[in-house]
Amino acid sequence: MSRLIGTLFGIMSATLFGLGGILSQPLLDSHTLTPQQIVLLRLLIGGILLLLYRNLFFKQARKNTKKIWTHWKVVTRIAIYGIAGLCTAQIAFFSSISFSNAAVATVFQSTSPFILLVLTALKSKRIPGPLAGLSLISALMGIGLIVESGLKTGSIKPEAIVFGLIAAIGVILYTDLPVPLLKQFAAIDVLGWALVIGGATALLGTPLPNLSNFSKIQLLVIAIIVVLSTVVAYDLYLESLKLIDGFLTTMTGLFEPISSVFLGILFLHQALVPKILLGILLVIGAIILLNLPSRTPASIPTKIHPCAMTRDHSRIS
Repeated sequence: MSRLIGTLFGIMSATLFGLGGILSQPLLDSHTLTPQQIVLLRLLIGGILLLLYRNLFFKQARKNTKKIWTHWKVVTRIAIYGIAGLCTAQIAFFSSISFSNAAVATVFQSTSPFILLVLTALKSKRIPGPLAGLSLISALMGIGLIVESGLKTGSIKPEAIVFGLIAAIGVILYTDLPVPLLKQFAAIDVLGWALVIGGATALLGTPLPNLSNFSKIQLLVIAIIVVLSTVVAYDLYLESLKLIDGFLTTMTGLFEPISSVFLGILFLHQALVPKILLGILLVIGAIILLNLPSRTPASIPTKIHPCAMTRDHSRIS
């Protein structure tokens, strides 16, 4: 039963992350908010809400939440995690959306395991195994179809590719940076403070949006992005990590690009040309291949969200 609940939590989390990208697209297309402003609201408010939740409902953990600030090395690593990882990756991701659409940007971001696979192979001077090699070929073919068709039809601008790949590199950073911290502190504390620091960083050089000028619908959309697609999504994600293994975590994570495609078609009436849709399917298939239990172990991220970790590291005390 716990495995089923963990799987459902993972699917719900990924779907909510996908929903956040879809809901942000009209705000970006209409220039209501810039990518930096969305990241500012999402990370800063989301981090504050996570820490409030942590301290209100887990009173015994208040000392642990504050304890983080007594170690300068810990604070420095969390700051790097929040700035170089979360803030950079999120701004790049939403910038990629602004130059293409949420589905395509999510797929670009999802290429992080393949970038790390290539880097690992170059560093170790070892050719990836047959299954990993096949998944890499599938991913490259998928990205090639998306880029070729998108540039040809004008639905994707070159900037979308650049920012999408920066987002993928950011994913690698925010997957790796918190790991040592998670051995000492609860995941929700590390993530909460990293979100706050990342959001505060996005505030630099970015004017605060005047929310009083927004319509009720726009305010509702922003609230959903911050509360459901950030706070609730991250909480469900962390809970799922305690109940399921890395393979299932990756499989449930595929619901983010899948939900981005279907929610975009449903709510934004996006018409993805056949080549782009085929490219998305090839990338999703490549991720499945790369994470089959029988593959040769490799140091690749098992999920494309902050605090990707093993089940032992995900315990919230």
